[in-house]
Amino acid sequence: MTDPQPTPVDDIIVVGQRRRPGGSFPPASGAGSGGLGEGGIEQDELDPDGQPSGGASDPCDNSETAVPWNADAAAAAAVAAFLQAAEQLGGADAPGSLPNLGQREFGRGLYRDPSGAIVGNAVSWGGPPDENGVSTFDLDMSGITNLTYIGDAHSHPNGNPLPSQEDWDGFMRNNNSARGPGQRVNDTFYLYIITVEPDGSPGPIYVYQDGPRAAGSPDPARPTTIGPEVNPDAQPCP
Repeated sequence: MTDPQPTPVDDIIVVGQRRRPGGSFPPASGAGSGGLGEGGIEQDELDPDGQPSGGASDPCDNSETAVPWNADAAAAAAVAAFLQAAEQLGGADAPGSLPNLGQREFGRGLYRDPSGAIVGNAVSWGGPPDENGVSTFDLDMSGITNLTYIGDAHSHPNGNPLPSQEDWDGFMRNNNSARGPGQRVNDTFYLYIITVEPDGSPGPIYVYQDGPRAAGSPDPARPTTIGPEVNPDAQPCP
């Protein structure tokens, strides 16, 4: 569900597998484990952004920080699932058997499976964009309950990195349903936009968040500032 290109959310603390202020993504193994130790940090213990490569606790060691880490990984994994769906559609979605994401929107819900892993459900998609480049689709949330829901990921064939108002309204409905009468008020939910390049190839992934907040509290407004960029090679906690 894509609007025409918008103007360039409030500041979001960098968590998960997102590009940091210095320009790099956190290492796939997380922030490392163990303390910094005595005597400070050696030069070879810093990553390219000057951040400690092994000084902070590993996000996978903490149940709260593991959620955005694993949600980011699930969003990154959605790209391959969308390309596979395009290949199965064939025709303009896969000319010469080369799938692309430029013909329609693809999406999937994100949820916690019985093992505790954050995964995506079946891929859904819409029709081709209209003459104004606006596309729509109905996100299938089959198999996801209010207690397992984490968010959703979908593509924008026109390359728009921001959620449309329709995207945001749907995200809010799902979030408010999951919070219910006082449920999950301390949880954060995630909306991922997978942009698409002019040639139909996947572009950067951006994330938008809602929460924690009380059930029944006013919905935050649709973001008009591009959210943090997610590592396209993000991997889940081991």
